[in-house]
Formats: sequence, C-alpha cells, structure tokens
Amino acid sequence: MEQNAIYELLAGALGDGALGFTENALEPWAAVEPAKVAAACRFLRGDPRLDFDQLMCLSGIDWDGLDEAGKGKSVSILGYSDDGQPEQSDRVATGDFGVAYHLYSHALRHKFTLRVRVPRDAATVPTVSGVWSTAAWHEREAWDLLGITFAGHPDPRRMLMEEDWVGHPLRKDYVMPGLWNGVPLQGQPYNANPFPVTSGGPDKPAGDKPAEG
Repeated sequence: MEQNAIYELLAGALGDGALGFTENALEPWAAVEPAKVAAACRFLRGDPRLDFDQLMCLSGIDWDGLDEAGKGKSVSILGYSDDGQPEQSDRVATGDFGVAYHLYSHALRHKFTLRVRVPRDAATVPTVSGVWSTAAWHEREAWDLLGITFAGHPDPRRMLMEEDWVGHPLRKDYVMPGLWNGVPLQGQPYNANPFPVTSGGPDKPAGDKPAEG
C-alpha cells in the first residue's frame, strides 16, 4: 500500500492525534501526538490492511538548532579537543526531542515511519513495548543516550552506559567528562583516526611481512 494511503487510514482511526504526513522527503513520515503514539502503533499492527508486524528501528532525535518546521542548523555534539580535554560551550540547548518509529509488514511488504516531537523539558513518550516487544530494547537505548522517558516501560534501565553514569551522551548539550570514578579520561576528537599508521608510511602500513613461497 502507498504510504499516503496508509496515513489516511491512520488519520481516520486516530482523529486529531494524526498531525500530518510529510510525503516529499527522503523518507516520508507521519507526525502523531505523543500521547497517541501507542494507540497509533496498535492500529498499524492490528489492522489487517496494514499488518505492521515488525518495528525495524526506534530512534531518539535531538532537534536542537532546528525549529518545528525543520529550519535552522543542527548543532554538533560536544566532544574532546585535540589535547584530550572536554569541549565546553555556554550555549543553552532549546530544541525539542523526538522519536522515530520505522515499521515494516512482512506479509504486505510495505514500510511506514511515525514521528513524535516533545519539549526538551518534558521529554516523555508512552512505551510501545506492548505492541512490539523489541521496542523495550530500543527505548532503553533512547533513554540511556538521550534521556527520553518512555512511560509504562517494564524495565527502564540504562543499556550502554553504567547505571551511575551522569547525563545522556547523545544530547547536543552534553559535556563529556574529564574524570570518571576518580579516573582521568583522555578523550580523542571525533575526527581523529583511532588506528593511526605508526610506521611504514601511508602506502606501507606497519605489520608482518607477507609470507614467502
């Protein structure tokens, strides 16, 4: 089924909870009210005309630097300077957070993407782990790295960072630590090569000689 037709079915079921469909984009997507996203997902999975049985991916988004129309310039994530010290900024982040849900139907072989947008100071979205169990893992990652809360999640723990880690590293206003549990951290800038060639020159990397014979 064409994606605009899928949206029309969704809008008919969701009413005012369906906010619009962006068709002329690299990846078309439908915007829904955050409070209605679980209802939207239940409909998209349960209606036999749609049968979205797989949540391919759930991704958290930090829209800092972009307005509601997507205008502006995305802000880069702070990292480490060339001397290994955390980059600092006095800019106050103001952009919204969002969540994108990428869906697929194996039986009908069509795709669809939902998005929700929430204020930075109230970044809470209902869980959809009751619709697709794999969402529990994706939502934990979005909480861990961006700090988006998923109301009703059965196991809202960090997944990648330590439980006592401070902050959420993929927020664009996050400042990397210079010290963790008393241990100094020597960070590397994002554009640094983690595997530099130490001998042999650029055309002859270091390593064992090729076998003879």
